[in-house]
Amino acid sequence: MSHTAEHFAYHHGEPVWRTEQPAAHRAPPTGIRRCRTAVVGAGLTGLSVALRLVERDPGHDVVVLEADRVGGGASTRGTGLVGPRIGPPLPLARKRFGDDTARALYLWSERAVDHVLEVCARHRIDCGLTRGGQLMVARDRRSMTMIERELAAAAALGVNIAAVPAHALPHRPGRYLGGMRYGPAATLDPAALTRQLAAAAERLGVTIHENSAVRRIHRGSDTWLSTDGGEIVADRVVLAVNGTSGGAAFGTGVIGLRVQAAATAPLTGDILADLARLAHEPLVEMGTVAPYYRLTPDNRLIVGGGRIRRGADGHVPLDTGYLRTAVDLLHPGLRDIPLTHAWSGPIGLTLDSLPVIGVRHDGALIAAGWRGHGIAASTYGGTLLADHLHENTSRPGDHVFPIARGRARSLPLVAPLAQAVDAYLALLGRAESRMLADRPADELPETTAAVVTAMTTGDETP
Repeated sequence: MSHTAEHFAYHHGEPVWRTEQPAAHRAPPTGIRRCRTAVVGAGLTGLSVALRLVERDPGHDVVVLEADRVGGGASTRGTGLVGPRIGPPLPLARKRFGDDTARALYLWSERAVDHVLEVCARHRIDCGLTRGGQLMVARDRRSMTMIERELAAAAALGVNIAAVPAHALPHRPGRYLGGMRYGPAATLDPAALTRQLAAAAERLGVTIHENSAVRRIHRGSDTWLSTDGGEIVADRVVLAVNGTSGGAAFGTGVIGLRVQAAATAPLTGDILADLARLAHEPLVEMGTVAPYYRLTPDNRLIVGGGRIRRGADGHVPLDTGYLRTAVDLLHPGLRDIPLTHAWSGPIGLTLDSLPVIGVRHDGALIAAGWRGHGIAASTYGGTLLADHLHENTSRPGDHVFPIARGRARSLPLVAPLAQAVDAYLALLGRAESRMLADRPADELPETTAAVVTAMTTGDETP
């Protein structure tokens, strides 16, 4: 079999997960409807808020408004990695925030993983959940130095990140110089998780309206949310818009980016045996857009990485050639295994790499900007926001997130700054392609957020 003589249908722009179509009972609202809490966004964050509210307060009247369909944004278009880490790398987090806050951020991210596992067990969510760890590996001296710094910072903070010597790493023998293991971690089907969270919330009385974009929010004694067909009048509002274009419209300070992934046909035989470890221990190469790999329960290899594009809209892959090359380099036997799916999806990023979790100037709560770690962080963050609402405390504090805030610092992404960001993202993708082909790449900053910050403030890139 060759790449061109495929016996599997190729799905361009479609994730390997089964995504949900709009449901008849989730029709847009008409007229005026009052509720106690309105949630904007039916992804993992918004659904977690809604579900937790009705779990803690049966009969709590919650309405969820979704511009597309359930999971129509980032939640169903990722690669299903569930792992710790949030915010900047630990050495930079220590420098910016101090050891106590850096430690709190990392421990929060570990609890987020545990929370996803607990939610899946409690609601009997069938999403192909596989528990394990995550391996981050160094493919060159520069990335090995970054791993060594991360391990040193982890030891100083007393958090659980383990060094892995080169001889204990899987795949591409001699390619990796060393690595580190994160845990707890897991892999799952993000579309199935999102779909079943919505069903669980509806069973407990939550109302979900699809194709119901919020056009205007007006706050008086109550908050009015206007859609094309009707209005929701709510006592309280939660904005859960993350990486979609709605994030910019609601003034979150979150920048929407598109990232890409692909999946192969199911693996068999010796290739599957050689790569079996990826089922419970995904492999992530150190680098902003470097490739990462996991196996699904039906033995498909999923690969992500490569080109990034500003703007959250769109579904087609950005550079299928890169994804094909990344697959081929992992194992020689993969060269004859076709890609069956290739797609892109949105993520939400802030300039300082921290999410936005808190209360806005108008009193609405906000949770967004998960930077590609959204399965664990968004599910847990949404749950903690719901706990905050249930307990009727005045403002979210560190019981919700170690650095609570209602918006992130933003940039006016208009020319020439937008052109500079676009040029940088293109350069980053080209440099990664050269690295993948074992040709030298220019020294580049490690995160898009870091380079934009450096461009606008003169801060030194870590």
